[in-house]
Formats: sequence, C-alpha cells, structure tokens
Amino acid sequence: MGNTFLLLLFVFGALVGSFINVLGLRYSEKKGFKLALRGRSKCPKCNKKLRWYELIPILSFFMQGGRCRKCRGRISWQYPIVEILSGLVFVLVPLKLGQGVPTTLWVLAFLAFILISIIDLRLRVIPDKLIAFIALLGLLLFGFYKITGEFGLVGGTVKGSFLGSFAVGFWLGSPTVFLNYAAGILFGLIIFGALYAIGKGKTMGFGDVKFAGAVGSLMGWPDTVLALMLAFITGAIWGVALILNKKKKMKDSVPFGPFIVLGVTLVFFFGYDILNGYFAAFGIY
Repeated sequence: MGNTFLLLLFVFGALVGSFINVLGLRYSEKKGFKLALRGRSKCPKCNKKLRWYELIPILSFFMQGGRCRKCRGRISWQYPIVEILSGLVFVLVPLKLGQGVPTTLWVLAFLAFILISIIDLRLRVIPDKLIAFIALLGLLLFGFYKITGEFGLVGGTVKGSFLGSFAVGFWLGSPTVFLNYAAGILFGLIIFGALYAIGKGKTMGFGDVKFAGAVGSLMGWPDTVLALMLAFITGAIWGVALILNKKKKMKDSVPFGPFIVLGVTLVFFFGYDILNGYFAAFGIY
C-alpha cells in the first residue's frame, strides 16, 4: 500500500471516528442510539451549534487550542483521541492482515470496540446491540474460515490465530474450526460468568460476561485465553494505580470493557511477540 493511500485511509477513519464520538456521547440506556443522529453538533458548555470548520476531525481541536471558539470552554481530549484511534484502525489492520474478508470484519470489530469503550467509561454499561454485533462478526469470520479452509496450518503457515506457531500446541482437534471457536466462546462465558456469580454482580457486570463470550466468538481458542488474561492484568495494574493515587478505594469498581478491548488489541497486534518474550524470559521455549 502506498503512503498516499494509507493517508487517505487514515483521513477516512478519522471521519468515522468523529461519528463514533457522536454515537458514544449521545447514547442513553433508555433510548439507545435513537437520538444519536438528531440535531447538529454543539458545544457541551455553551450549546453553540458548531460550523463545519469546527468539526474537522483532529485539526479543529488543535487549531482551536482545545477550546470552544465562543465560550473558550475546554473541549474533551476524547474527541481527537477517538478520531486518531479510528484513523489508525483503518491503517494498521490492513497492514497487519492485508486485503480480504478478515480485514473488513476486524476493522468493523475495532470500531465497535472503540464505541463500547466510550459508552462503558461514560455509563458503565455495554449495549447488547454492540455485543450482538461483535458476535455476528465472529460468526462471519468463523464462516469464512470454514468455507475457505484458511484455518490451522496451511502450507506451513499458521492461519486464524495471532499467536503464530504458539497456537499450534494449543489448538483443539486437527485443528477443527468449530471446536476452537466454540472453546473460545465457552472460555469467555464460563470464566467471566464464574467471576460474576462469585462477586454477585458487584465486581463485574453481566455485560462483561456477554462481551467476553462475544470476544471468544471473534478470536477463538487459544487467542481468547491470552486476550482475557491480559485484560485482567492491565485492569489490575490500573486499579492498583488508582488506589495508590487515592482516586479509588478497594471496594470500588472500574468499567472492565475497555480492558477487554485492550487485551484483544494486544493479542491482535503483538500476540506472538508477547508469548515469545514470556517463554524466552523463563527459558521455556
């Protein structure tokens, strides 16, 4: 892919990210996304309706110094961050996977992940529609691998896993696509379901349980295991940091959806490198 094409992908992704911000900030538990497309964008401080040149992704934020042009109120860093992340999704996923069906499905998945993170951080809820969307993408990816046979060891190359050669020793069956994707779903549902039951819904929401199962349908086995382990590790580190800085207490909870997203992201881009580094550190592999 040429640099010009990648730049165009990034710009388009940033535009999509601007729309994701609208969806995430206007979503409500009662009305869902029904109000997301109603009315023009406006400053959350003074309610001034924004002109087109105040809505240019990324650029408008920095050109205005991160402030509203009228009231000079500060604009949240969420806007450029989400736009940049969305732009990177459109660039980095194709660079990772190349062209094809899996690339399209994973781009859609990461966009949904960004939206889930925004909503979970704001309202501490993960919408069922987004969970169902992730599960649907997983079903389509499973169907692609089933039809094309691009799963397992194909011509000496590992297909269908981001763990590279490490996945070979953990795959179920020959490997069988159905078994490995079913195992990914069950692992997510059982582990998170057990934690939900033990904590009686106080340490983890049921939305996290459903989200973990949807992630399992998208990543399969054994990738789901590493992704959820990394979610727990990064979540624990963040929780301890908040407690040490006296921003949270031991009994307080934090939205876990973003950490599941982070775990999936780490496995997608660095799964093999993470395991390689871990095993090398302990002289196992």
